[in-house]
Amino acid sequence: MTVRHLLDWIDHFAPFATQEGFDNAGLVIGDPAADVHRILFAVDATLPVVQEAERWGAELIITHHPLLFGGAKCIRYDQPEGAVLASLMAAQINLIAAHTNLDSAPGGTGFALAAALNLTAIRKIGDDPYLRLGRLPRAIPAGELLPHIDELLHAHTRMYGDTTAPLRRIAVAPGAYGEGYTAAAQAGAQAFVVGEIKHHEILAALALGLVVFETGHHETEQPGMAALYQRFLSDAQAGWPVEARLTTIPPYVCTAR
Repeated sequence: MTVRHLLDWIDHFAPFATQEGFDNAGLVIGDPAADVHRILFAVDATLPVVQEAERWGAELIITHHPLLFGGAKCIRYDQPEGAVLASLMAAQINLIAAHTNLDSAPGGTGFALAAALNLTAIRKIGDDPYLRLGRLPRAIPAGELLPHIDELLHAHTRMYGDTTAPLRRIAVAPGAYGEGYTAAAQAGAQAFVVGEIKHHEILAALALGLVVFETGHHETEQPGMAALYQRFLSDAQAGWPVEARLTTIPPYVCTAR
């Protein structure tokens, strides 16, 4: 199997052509013709993740966030991203990012987040590519939902709003999509679970009657990568000669290990 095969595999259900114009999803570094026998899945290609891939003998890392996200005019090995790029190139490890194309795909990052929270009847909210709406089995006070979210997502969530408000209809948005609060409220959500949200967006969301749970960027996107990893394992049962694993390195350990 080659890097090209893995690009085509992702493109089949999360087409790279659907990524946002600001994005850098796809083959970020590497050779489409390179052989792949081991794949490491991760949200971010931090230096410890690259080192794990090298120690394990992986030829490919598949991440959610791309490198060179804002473009680059130089690559300096004494800067954090430059050090990661240098490590990838030295080890001849390929890097594919499935970012906004995976966020907006059916069954993608938003759906995976809703499923990780045990929501049911999960659906897309209108034409919004990132928001999903689901239901809890029963209405519970917001203060009781908070530790439930933290337990399921291994998070340290900040809650804004009435702790006694009964909640059942929950909108979710992975990552930094705080602006989704308006569509969430219009869709009838009673709460909004999001990775990151700005101060003025919190105030506006509360004024619309939402309870806001700010759960963390990584914590709301990790379920998407875990689901992508599980999808690979399922598809690989067809006889693909490739091993894969999902990194367990903590998200904010970014220096050499």
